[in-house]
Amino acid sequence: MNRKKVIDIMRNNGILLVILLLIIVTGIFERNFLTFNNLLNVLRQVAVVGIVACGMTYCIIGGAFDLSVGSVVSLAGVITILSINNGTNEYLAVLYGLSAGVAVGIINGVLISLINGRTGEAFIVTYGMQVVVAAIALFPSRGLFISGRISPGFFKSMGEGVMPIVIFLGIAAFMEFVLVKTKYGRTMSFIGYNLDVAKMSGLNVKLNRISYFAISGLLAGLGGVVLCSRVTSSNPTAGLNFEMDVIAAVVVGGTQLSGGSGSVGRTVIGAVIIGIMGNALNILGITAYHQQIVKGMLILLAVGMDILNKQIKLKEMAHDKVFA
Repeated sequence: MNRKKVIDIMRNNGILLVILLLIIVTGIFERNFLTFNNLLNVLRQVAVVGIVACGMTYCIIGGAFDLSVGSVVSLAGVITILSINNGTNEYLAVLYGLSAGVAVGIINGVLISLINGRTGEAFIVTYGMQVVVAAIALFPSRGLFISGRISPGFFKSMGEGVMPIVIFLGIAAFMEFVLVKTKYGRTMSFIGYNLDVAKMSGLNVKLNRISYFAISGLLAGLGGVVLCSRVTSSNPTAGLNFEMDVIAAVVVGGTQLSGGSGSVGRTVIGAVIIGIMGNALNILGITAYHQQIVKGMLILLAVGMDILNKQIKLKEMAHDKVFA
């Protein structure tokens, strides 16, 4: 029984264990790697990815994907900075950025619900939306870097010190509570696990799925706002390839890409581990281009392990029925 438990842990957390091994090895060779200051710096760096990854977790648990989050990060940042530069109240400027994210999310959700889309269709629809939103972000900025005329206040404080970490962990804690302790969270897992059965049970599947994408868009918008607050500027391509980091954080956290199972709390762990891994690769002298290859390989490995776990579980269920 103990041997079976060990095998299950290895099977379900293989990627996490490999990355932890990399972190331990780097910590042995570089004394400053696992210091409090370095880990705090990593948390600041991963806060934006983590915020967006929380929304992506809801989408994936609900049986879909949202590839438009990177473009929404760019668009929300551009809208917020341009609004502040034009004299808009900073609270309203932040609201405009968040509203843009929610609008994109709702459009994604409506389109996917209208065609009864599953993971494959969600992938295509949100990829198309990614291209459209990325182009829209280029228009008001004309594709140029925008320096913000930012005064001390609410907006600037969102990116200062430990505030991005507080925002990230606060959102994650609330979303994990909703996922585990509320009917809405249980319904999300049910829909993601078996969409057809969820429809036959009388649940309002379309409205629920739209809400998952709206939340994902909202948090992508918030990520964009926090990001441009940190750097007091915006870039229409700031979210380029952002979705890869987000998906990597979610899958390393153990959320099943097929939907129906996952945890926002584990996504937090995944985001932190990915951030520490990136920091370790930097210390080891691995270039940014090669780091993207590593992240891509992690996602491929996660998909493979997800499929393998499903096949093993089906065999175990069949075996139990035969010998019941």
